[in-house]
Amino acid sequence: MNFFKLLTKSVHLALFTLVVIISFGFSQNILAVEMQSSTYKIQSDSLNIGGSDGSSSTYKLNDSLGEQATGDSNSTTYYMHAGYWQMGESSISISSPTDLVLTSIGGLSGGSSEGTLSWTVITDNTAGYNMSIASTTTPALKSVIDSLSDYTPVGTDPDYNFTNLANNSTFGFSPEGTETLSRFKDNGTSCNTGVLETTSKCWDGLSTIPKVVAGSTTANMPTGGDILVRFRAETGANHIQTSGTYNVTIVATATTL
Repeated sequence: MNFFKLLTKSVHLALFTLVVIISFGFSQNILAVEMQSSTYKIQSDSLNIGGSDGSSSTYKLNDSLGEQATGDSNSTTYYMHAGYWQMGESSISISSPTDLVLTSIGGLSGGSSEGTLSWTVITDNTAGYNMSIASTTTPALKSVIDSLSDYTPVGTDPDYNFTNLANNSTFGFSPEGTETLSRFKDNGTSCNTGVLETTSKCWDGLSTIPKVVAGSTTANMPTGGDILVRFRAETGANHIQTSGTYNVTIVATATTL
């Protein structure tokens, strides 16, 4: 499994200034299903006149005889590996969003700011993919001398409404999009139930442990799936937030299943 992660920059907030730095990654697993049921999967099949497998302590050889029109071909909408052994791969890609800049928040009077980042994940893997996000620090959003608390839901499910106490400051996220994980969907009043994706609802907090926010159980080529994640910073009216530049680095990773 390969992972590729690329760092980009920034997000702002002031009296304190909020800077969100984004990184992203992708991975590849071997999986392409020709036939399957609830109890088995056959990755590939072929019609040919022979073939064999061979190996030793220094090599492994797979061969087949009698196949026609093998090799790679592609266009803007597909990529084909023709041939019995060719079709052992699947692919996945994830886009790189532009930097997110949040508006200023008063460090003495309190206030809130929201902004969104969007990723597009494309895979030809028939079993689909998962996308997760994580922060590189705890708390996620920090300045040199101060920080905002990571949002903590009341229960095990995300909070339908973003709630911040008057004497506290918090930073959280809410995923949106057609491939959002069911945990972040709602029925109009609660999360992890229903099929709605109500804007600016179902909030959770970042962690250095990746949290899955979106995915699918099928291939989504060629258009892919758009995953939008909303971020919110809020300070309470009775909380003094130290003036400065606040930064968070977010790692988004898409993995085939």
